[in-house]
Parts: sequence; C-alpha cells; structure tokens
Amino acid sequence: MTPSSQQQYMTFYLGGDLFGINILLVREIIQNLDLTTVAKVPPYIAGVLNLRGQVVTVVDLARRLSFDENERGGLGNCIVLKTSSELENNPTSVSLNERTIADKVGLLVDRIGDVLPVDAKSIIQTPNQSDNRLDKRYVRGVVRLSDQLLILLNLSEVLNTETRVE
Repeated sequence: MTPSSQQQYMTFYLGGDLFGINILLVREIIQNLDLTTVAKVPPYIAGVLNLRGQVVTVVDLARRLSFDENERGGLGNCIVLKTSSELENNPTSVSLNERTIADKVGLLVDRIGDVLPVDAKSIIQTPNQSDNRLDKRYVRGVVRLSDQLLILLNLSEVLNTETRVE
C-alpha cells in the first residue's frame, strides 16, 4: 500500500451508524457545547456557538441526513471543520478532492469514534439497492470494516445550502 493511496478518516456515530470524514477537513472537536438557538433557520441548524470569539454555525448532522429521532444517540460532540480558505492555504490538503465552505461550521454528532486509515481502493461506491434511509448524494462511498460499514460523507453536499431536506 503506497502512502498516497491511504488517507486518515475521523469517524463518528449517528445512532448505531459509523460515519467518516477526511481528517484534513477537521479543525477541532468540542465536547461541552453551549449552543445558542437562532430563529428562522433551516430545521437542521442546531444553533451557533462562540469558539474563542468566532461564531460557528452548528449543523445537526442527524437531522440534515433525515434520520428518525428514534435513531439518535446522545448529542454532545461537535466537529468543527476547517473553512475553504484554510484548506486552500494548507499545502497538505492540496490532494483533497473535497472542500468545505467559507463560513465556520460544525457538525453535531452523537459520539466520536477513532481515526482510521482507509486505502482508496477499499472505498466502494454506494449500491443503488442499499438502505434508502440515507440520501446517496450525501455519501462518497462505504468501506467494509471487520464488524460494520464505514460511511464516508460527501461534505460538499452535506454543507450545500441549496440541497433541500425532505
């Protein structure tokens, strides 16, 4: 396995499902959230938080992915993403084929998992006949692990404000 074909993915859980995003997209993880709700925002916006004087919009990822309320674990972790300008100015992220947005944004998740190495050859495109609970536009692919599937998110679509939630 060549180093260039392997990337590190930060994993997290929504309910019992394991998801992953490229670790190079992650700025930090916040565990004790002090969210402020905001009026007249889409239902998947959990609110905003003050991160050392900067306002971060927090997306309730389970709600954004249209998860049923019964499928959720305990909310309590926020993955703060790097902005698109931070990624452009970082030489290590040049090889990324995914981008975030210009605004500071965080993803509200149930719990944080491990950082896992993923070989690009092990990523499988999501089959059309698979679980229809999750909209395929939000999925980059899946990786079969020994005990479960790792769902790799397509953050470009998840963060796309033009994409409607049904």
